[in-house]
Amino acid sequence: MAPPGSIGVVDPGWEHGVAQDERKKKVKCNYCGKIVSGGIYRLKQHLARVSGEVTYCDKSPEEVCLRMKENLERCRSTRKLRQPEDNNNRLSSCSTFHQSNNDDEAEEEEEERRCWSRRSKGKHAVSGDGSLLRSSGYVDPGWEHGVAQDERKKKVKCNYCNKIVSGGINRFKQHLARIPGEVAPCKAAPEEVYVKIKENMKWHRAGKRQNRPDDDDDMGALSLRTVSQDQEQEEDGDEHDFYPTSQDRLMLGYGRFSKEKRKSFDSLNTRPKRGKVIPFQAPCTSKQIKIWPNRVVSRKEVTSSISKFFHHVGVPSEAVSSLYFQKMVELIGLYGEGFVVPSSQLFSGRLLQDEISTIRGYLREYRSSWSVTGCSIMADTWTNAEGKTMISFLVSCPRGVYFHSSIDATDVTEDALSLFKYLDKLVEDIGEENVVQVVTQNTHICRSAGKLVEEKRKNLYWTPCAMHSTELVLEDISKLEFVSECLDKAQRITRFIYNQTWLLNLMKNEFTQGIDLLRPAVMRYTSGFTTLQSLMDHKASLRGLFQSNGWILSQTAAKSEEGREVEKMVTSAAFWKKAQYVLKSVDPVMQVTHMIDDGGERLSLPYAYGYMCRAKMAIKSIHGDDARKYVPLWRVIDYHWNSLFHHPLYVAAYFFNPAYRYRPDFMAHSEVVRGVNECIVRLEPDNMRRITALMQIPDYTSAKGDFGTDIAIGTRTELDPAAWWQQHGISCLELQRVAVRILSHACSSVGCEPKWSVYDQVDGQCQSRFGKKSTKDLTYVHYNLRLREKQLKRRLHDDGPPAAPNYALLDRLLPDWLVASDKDEFFVKEETLQGEDGVENEDRDDDDEEEEEEEEEENCYVHSVNVDGDGDGEDNPDLYDDDLSDDD
Repeated sequence: MAPPGSIGVVDPGWEHGVAQDERKKKVKCNYCGKIVSGGIYRLKQHLARVSGEVTYCDKSPEEVCLRMKENLERCRSTRKLRQPEDNNNRLSSCSTFHQSNNDDEAEEEEEERRCWSRRSKGKHAVSGDGSLLRSSGYVDPGWEHGVAQDERKKKVKCNYCNKIVSGGINRFKQHLARIPGEVAPCKAAPEEVYVKIKENMKWHRAGKRQNRPDDDDDMGALSLRTVSQDQEQEEDGDEHDFYPTSQDRLMLGYGRFSKEKRKSFDSLNTRPKRGKVIPFQAPCTSKQIKIWPNRVVSRKEVTSSISKFFHHVGVPSEAVSSLYFQKMVELIGLYGEGFVVPSSQLFSGRLLQDEISTIRGYLREYRSSWSVTGCSIMADTWTNAEGKTMISFLVSCPRGVYFHSSIDATDVTEDALSLFKYLDKLVEDIGEENVVQVVTQNTHICRSAGKLVEEKRKNLYWTPCAMHSTELVLEDISKLEFVSECLDKAQRITRFIYNQTWLLNLMKNEFTQGIDLLRPAVMRYTSGFTTLQSLMDHKASLRGLFQSNGWILSQTAAKSEEGREVEKMVTSAAFWKKAQYVLKSVDPVMQVTHMIDDGGERLSLPYAYGYMCRAKMAIKSIHGDDARKYVPLWRVIDYHWNSLFHHPLYVAAYFFNPAYRYRPDFMAHSEVVRGVNECIVRLEPDNMRRITALMQIPDYTSAKGDFGTDIAIGTRTELDPAAWWQQHGISCLELQRVAVRILSHACSSVGCEPKWSVYDQVDGQCQSRFGKKSTKDLTYVHYNLRLREKQLKRRLHDDGPPAAPNYALLDRLLPDWLVASDKDEFFVKEETLQGEDGVENEDRDDDDEEEEEEEEEENCYVHSVNVDGDGDGEDNPDLYDDDLSDDD
C-alpha cells in the first residue's frame, strides 16, 4: 500500500512494500522481508532483479518482476523525453533575453545562467546531447561482469579472470576495456564484452568533456560535443574534432539571429576561449558536410542507403543475416550522430591486425584444451568461383573450429605424396601429441596420403570424411533407375517453373507463401533429395498452381508440349507415389547426413557408427525385408561406408558411448573389441598406462563403481559422452583419458557451408611479397570469422529468418534443378507473351487421363542397377505395391 501522506499518482511499487521511516527512504519488501534503502525506486529494482545496485528478490512472483521491469523502462523513457523539452525552454528563454534591452544586471546573469548547458553534479549528470548519464534508474553496464566485494563498492571482482580491482566500477571497466595506465587488462574477457565496455568508456569520456570547464573558445557561448575518434586516430595526434550541438546550430548556424544579436549574445561570454571548432568531415576529404538540425531520418532512407551500399560493392544479400553486420548496425545506432568512418588504410592495417590478434586469442583458448581432448585436422576440399580446387586446413576440438591455412590443390589432388607433405607439415605445426585424427575426403589419392601419415605418425589416425562418404552413397543411389527416373521428372518441374518469371511469382505469391521449392544443403546430391522432399511438402500447392486460372489462361506455356508434360506430372498420382517411395528409401541415409552436419554442439563421431547401423536396418524394415528392394541400396552403402564401419576409431567411439554400450541391442562384434584394443595402443604412448586402461574395461562394461551410480545411469543419454566420462570415469583415469580423446571429435571435414566470398578468388593473384601477406591475412580473418559465426549461431540455436535464394550457390549445388536445357530455352523467350488476355486451355479427356495414369502405375518397377548387373527387378511390377501414397 502507498505510504501515508502520498498524493497524486501512487507509484505501483508501493503495492509490494511498506515504508519503514517518515522520509520513505527505507522500504520493506512484502515477499522476502528485506528492508531496501534508497526509496521506492530501489525497491522496484529489487523486485525487477536489476543487477548492480541492490540484491535480487528471489521470492517475488514472475508477473511482479515483469511489471516492475516495464515500469522502470517507462520511467527512463519519460526522463529522456522530458530533457529535450527543457533544452527548448532554455533556447526560448535565451531568445527572450536577447530581445530585452531594459533588464537589470541580476536578470542578465539569471538569463545567461539559463542559456548555458548545466554542469552535472552528483548523480544527476547531464551529457552535451541532453541525455541523462546517471539517474536513479541507471545501472552501470560494468556490473554485468563483476561483483562488488565491499559495501562501498570500491572493490570489484571480475567474472572472467577473478581479479579484484580497487577503485570502483570505472576502474573495473578500464580493466575490461584493456585501457593501459591505471590497471592491468583482463585477457580472459570475451571479445564482445571488451568492445561493449570500450564503447561505453568512450561515451563516458565524451560526456565528461562536455561538462569540463572551457579553456579556449572563439564561440564561447556554444556547448560543444566531442566526436569520439578511433583509438588509432587519438594516438596519431592531439587534435579533436568538434561540432556544435543542435541547440547552437539553431541559434547561430542558420541565420535565426542577426549579426547584432549574435554579437550581443557573444558579449555575455566571460569564460575562457576553447580550441577551434572543426566541422564534421568524412574521412579522406576536406569537403564540409552540412548537418541539418533536429533532422528526423525515416527508416526508408536508412534501408535505402544500406541497399545502395550492398548493390554498389556487390555484397551478397544473405550478408544481412551475419551476426557481425547486425552488431555493426546496432553499435552505430548506439553511438549516435557524428560517427566518423575509419579510413581504408585503417581497415587494411591496424584494424585487420587487431582482428588477427583476437582470433589468435581464441586459438590460445582452444589450445588449452588439447592436452585433454586432443584435436582433429580437417582437410576441407571445395571449388572456388574460378573452378580451382582449394583445400582449407582446419583444426577442430570441442571448443571450436579454427582455420589454419589454405592451398591451391588443383595439382595436389592428383598426387598423394604432395598431399602427404602438406598434412605432415600441419601435424608438425600443431604437435603430434595433440592430434587424434586427420580427416580428408574418401578418394583414392586422399586414402593413400592418409595411410602415409599413419605410417609416419604412430599416435594418430587417418579417417575418411563421413559427410563425403555419405554424399557418394546418395550419388550412387540417385543413379538407380527407379530413383533417377523420379528425380528427372522432379527436375523438369522445377526447371520449368524457375525459368519463367511470371509462373515463379504466381507460385510464390498465391500458393507457397513466398517459400522456394529449392533447398540447398551442404552437398550437391543431399541438396537434390532435400529439394525432392520440398516438392513433396508443396504437393497441394503445385497442383493448385497448375489448376489455377493464371495457368489455364496463359497464352503459350499451358498450350506448349513441355507445359502439358509438366502439368501432367504434377497432377499425376503415380509421380507423387514414386516420389514418396524414393524419399522413404533414402530417408535413413538423409538422417545420417543431418546428424553429421546439423548436430549443433553434439559431436558426431560417438554417434556415427550407431546411426549407420540403424540406417541399414531401417532401409530393410521400410522395404518389408524384401531383398529385391533393399539389397541394391545396401550394396551402395557397403561400398562407400565399409571404410567407416570397420575403422578402429569409429567402433571404439561406439563402444565408449554410454548411450549405446548399455543398451540391450548393443552389438559387441569382434571388430568392436579389436578396434578398442587398437585405439588404446595407438592413442596411449605409455605402455604401463595401456595395460592399466585395458584392465579397467571390465569395470566400465559391467557398470561397477562410479559407472553404476544412480546419477551415472540417469545421465547416460543426457550428457555428452565425453562429458559423461569426465564426470563418472574418475576411478579409471587411464581408461578415461583414452575415452575422452576418442569421444571429443567430429567425423566430417566440412567446416563451413560453401558460401565463400570473393576471398576465395584472391589466392595466387598477388605476386609481390606484401600483396601475398595481405591476402593471407584477409583469408585468415575471413574464414575464422565465418567459422566463429557458425559456432555462435549453433550455441544460440538461431539460424535467423530464411535467406533470399543465392542463385550462384543454387547453380553449383542444384544445376539440374535450375539451369534451363536447350528445350526449356524456348519457354524463357516466350514468357514475355504471358498476359492477362489468355485463351482457355484445351479440354482434357478425363477418361484418357485416367487410362494414362493406370498405365504409368503398372510400369512402376525397380530396375536395379547393382554391382552384379543381373537386373532381377526388370519384370516385377509389384515392387511398388507398398501403400506409400497419400490420399489424393
